[in-house]
Amino acid sequence: MTERTPEERKLLLSRRRFLGVSGMALGGLAVACGTSGTDTTTTTAAPASTTTTAAASSTTAGGGTTTTAGMATPMTSVTGFTVGYNNPNRMLRAPLYVGQSKKLGFFEEVGITDFTINDADDPVPPTVGGTYHVALFDSDVLFDAIDKGVLDAKMISVNLGGQPLILLAREGFDTPEKLKGARVGGGRAGQVNEALCKYMLQQLGLDWENDVQFTEMTGGSNDWIQALLTGQIDATIAFSRHIPLVTDAGGSVLYNDFLNAPQGGFAMTSDKMAEDPNFAAAWNYAYIQAQRWVKTRDNFDDLVSILSDEFGIDLPDAFFDEQVWTIDGTILTQDLGFDPAEMDKWMDFVSPFGNVAPDINTRWRTFVDPSGLHVAQEALGLDPNPSADLSTGKENLGNY
Repeated sequence: MTERTPEERKLLLSRRRFLGVSGMALGGLAVACGTSGTDTTTTTAAPASTTTTAAASSTTAGGGTTTTAGMATPMTSVTGFTVGYNNPNRMLRAPLYVGQSKKLGFFEEVGITDFTINDADDPVPPTVGGTYHVALFDSDVLFDAIDKGVLDAKMISVNLGGQPLILLAREGFDTPEKLKGARVGGGRAGQVNEALCKYMLQQLGLDWENDVQFTEMTGGSNDWIQALLTGQIDATIAFSRHIPLVTDAGGSVLYNDFLNAPQGGFAMTSDKMAEDPNFAAAWNYAYIQAQRWVKTRDNFDDLVSILSDEFGIDLPDAFFDEQVWTIDGTILTQDLGFDPAEMDKWMDFVSPFGNVAPDINTRWRTFVDPSGLHVAQEALGLDPNPSADLSTGKENLGNY
């Protein structure tokens, strides 16, 4: 990326602060949910918490010191590294590219340049091995790995704050009653999709053990849809981008709902955080702006141009479906923060399926370091979210 003079950086800062702050008044997005045709509105705006005056510097939960809070832009200087992001959804990945774009350059503004994106299916080994500087983790996967001593890391922010619940069926299986005796794909065994599929079947009045042939799947979600379209299974858990594919082939949406769930976010090893204590604040500062820009529908045409023209990314037809965009945009958090009470609920949901220890809610707070996120949020004029240092266990839940 072209080097810019300090004067040019100041001009960029002014323009991007306008894009990133004054243009960020997105509250939440309405998503058509459930099987009754009713709507549910999910709001992911920053909490109305009390504002605290920052000291000259702050100490992280891991013992490091972050960038001075209250400054205009948290800064670092890092280039040529790898980000792990194992979700193939083009919309959810978009902030990584938008942030690097020549037009917007949110990452360059904070001193982060020339990183590559790797989508290894399991982020734990490359993170343990030091390949990833920062990586997206499912919350349950991260907490379980830390809890078992496999990984010494901290979650630094949550960028996926919602969990869609979508069950699709092939032609001829357009009601829950018709699923009785049918073969239903539940995703890969032991992962959260298995739990979600069983939950949806229960909500539809079906016993996953007795009413259907619950089938474990291999591969990724695109493979599950291919199995559905070729008649190998009759229904499957799916994602928003699959809805047009299935309905165009005569299939049905049997379940479409949404959970407020901090399902995934960015994590760094303790070693990486110690090497660059300012990185988490700078990363989150840039990412909040990029993510909010992506969530703004008025930017959609520019988003398509950036992804396809600048980065050569092939965009499937579903990317242009407004319903798909709405669902995916709702998954992306507004400020990379989350409600600890919602994380407790999410862990309670996944723990019966063996994804995390049953008592994980007594420990996961020590696996999160929001100090860099708080610096980023304050620099952008946002309230701190979460609104308390999770390592102390003192949560001001009344602020949510």
